[in-house]
Formats: sequence, C-alpha cells, structure tokens
Amino acid sequence: MTEATPKATKAKTTKAKPRARKASAKTTTAKAAPMAEAKNAIEAASGIIATLARTNFEEGVETARAVLKSGSLKSAVELQNEYVRATLKRNIDAARELNELTVSTVRDAVNPYAAKFTEAFEKLRAA
Repeated sequence: MTEATPKATKAKTTKAKPRARKASAKTTTAKAAPMAEAKNAIEAASGIIATLARTNFEEGVETARAVLKSGSLKSAVELQNEYVRATLKRNIDAARELNELTVSTVRDAVNPYAAKFTEAFEKLRAA
C-alpha cells in the first residue's frame, strides 16, 4: 500500500473569487458522422435517429459543462434556454425528415397496388 505524498494531498488554500462570466455552449448543428449510403428506408431512419441521439447527447454534455463554468445564475439560465431552443429545432427538423421518409416509403410500397385497385374499380364501374 502506498502513502500519498504531501504534494498530492495538499489542497489549494487560496480561493479565487468567482467571476460572473458569460460561458457559451456550442449549440450549432453537429457534424454528422460519415455514413454509408442507406440501402433502404429503415437504414436511413436508423441513421437519422442515431445521429440525432448522438448530437443531443454531445450538446447536452457541452451545455452542462458550460453551465457549471458560467459563474452566474443568469448566464446558466441563458445557456439552458439556448440549448432547449436548439434541441427543439433539431428534433422537429429530424421528425420532419423522418415523416417525409415514411410518407415516400409508404407511397412507393402502395403505388403498385393503387394502380391495380383503380383498374379493378373502373371495371366494376363499367359493368
């Protein structure tokens, strides 16, 4: 068992006065990880969701660090507000993208059947 040296256990005796400074968290669009081209809609949706989750996590951690370093309640609240706005916008954009992907996938899947149903309906109508 090793004993701690006085240098390692010596605490800082002088305390710096906390200064209120404006800390900032990065709330820009995160860099997307290079992905292979999605082969189908499920892979594309999985990529969107994974990127969104990673970005939200990373930005959450960055914001938490910035809030802890902020030095004042006002700047901490401002940082959190910026984070919430950016996250909400990013999540809405991802939801919109997932919605468009879903709609186009359903259209592609239903198109062959829609043509056959229309043809069958026209035959019934003509009879």
